Amino acid sequence: MPSAGRTSVSMGWVVGWLMLLACTASHAAERYAIAPQQSQVQFKAYSVFAKPLGKFHTFSGEILADAQQPSASQVRLVIEARSIDTDNARRDRHLRSEDFLFVEQYPTLTFVSTAITGAGSTYTVQGDLTMRGVTQRLSIPVTVEQHQHDVVVRGHVSLSRKAFGITYNAFFNPVQDNIDVIFTIVGVKQ
Repeated sequence: MPSAGRTSVSMGWVVGWLMLLACTASHAAERYAIAPQQSQVQFKAYSVFAKPLGKFHTFSGEILADAQQPSASQVRLVIEARSIDTDNARRDRHLRSEDFLFVEQYPTLTFVSTAITGAGSTYTVQGDLTMRGVTQRLSIPVTVEQHQHDVVVRGHVSLSRKAFGITYNAFFNPVQDNIDVIFTIVGVKQ
């Protein structure tokens, strides 16, 4: 027959574990599906005669947001390269070709976070962007608004197209190396 001292110790241990589990559950990360109809992924390229603002229409992904421990948060974004749109059909066909995105061989652009740091509404997302089979590590400053049913992430980053093996250039209309990417990503709670 157990003594009263042992029973109180055992009950204390059980209550402690239950409290720990309750705290862990209340601080669990929230999972959000990226909503393309509410989000925007845009880019601006630069050449001598044109500075087109383009966008991608088709993308998906997920955000795992942990407000208590931002370093445990994660982001994964997959963009369909074929969905590129600069409001110029001829230019868009060229951007889909082997000279640029080469969508037949590389149908997606993928970003996967590797680290997230910051506090409040300002964070830095480090991650790997894979485009045309080349992966580059990026560091992207973002602002985050977390609401009851969604999260909104806004940011911008400048990319070197040559770092991803996109070296095409035209003699009469040289294309600059840097491309600015501007995005607003809305994640809806799952």
